[in-house]
Amino acid sequence: MVPPPLCTLPPGPGPPRFVCYCEGEGGGPGERGGFNLCVTDAAELWSTCFTPDRLAALKARFGLSAAEDIALRFRAACEQQAVTLTLQEDRASLTLSGGPSALELDLSKVPGPEAASRLQTLTLGLAERVCSLERRLAGRACIPAFHPPAAAAEETATSPRKSARQAGPRLFLPDPDPQRGGPGPGVKRRCPGESLINPGFKSKKPASGVDFDDP
Repeated sequence: MVPPPLCTLPPGPGPPRFVCYCEGEGGGPGERGGFNLCVTDAAELWSTCFTPDRLAALKARFGLSAAEDIALRFRAACEQQAVTLTLQEDRASLTLSGGPSALELDLSKVPGPEAASRLQTLTLGLAERVCSLERRLAGRACIPAFHPPAAAAEETATSPRKSARQAGPRLFLPDPDPQRGGPGPGVKRRCPGESLINPGFKSKKPASGVDFDDP
């Protein structure tokens, strides 16, 4: 069931001073057989006084079909922040913009005893809406989040191929000789005159060079 429309006035980031809501035509608390728009500051109440005949006359005056729900126009005005309130001594004027034509409605101040009963109905209805919303939010919070299976995580951690790819290529180099500071036992040292092509055989050709003593 869609909750009845309501809005706070004045619109904007400032603190609200009034609550504007509707009664009747399936619009909210206090079903009285006809549609009524109400404004309250939590202490006093202003309301339209539509009977079924007056409501039909209102629709005819603004070019609305008899089947059209005025609460839908009010809901659209609330969503667009197109509701304007003007307070006088014992009366109020409410303007609903945002449609093909603006709806101007006159509200009268409701006497104290009747206002107390209708404000009580409004308060209990708002409390029920808050509780219902909290239950819905709590139900969404209990939905567990999705996590990958533990087996897939263990396979990634223990797979040799994936471990080898993550580790990267390794270079196998001989360990240096800690005593001589040179290569370890895996590398042989070349003796003086030893052939580079045939290790283990000495070169037969003497080394050539420049003789600085030759006249």
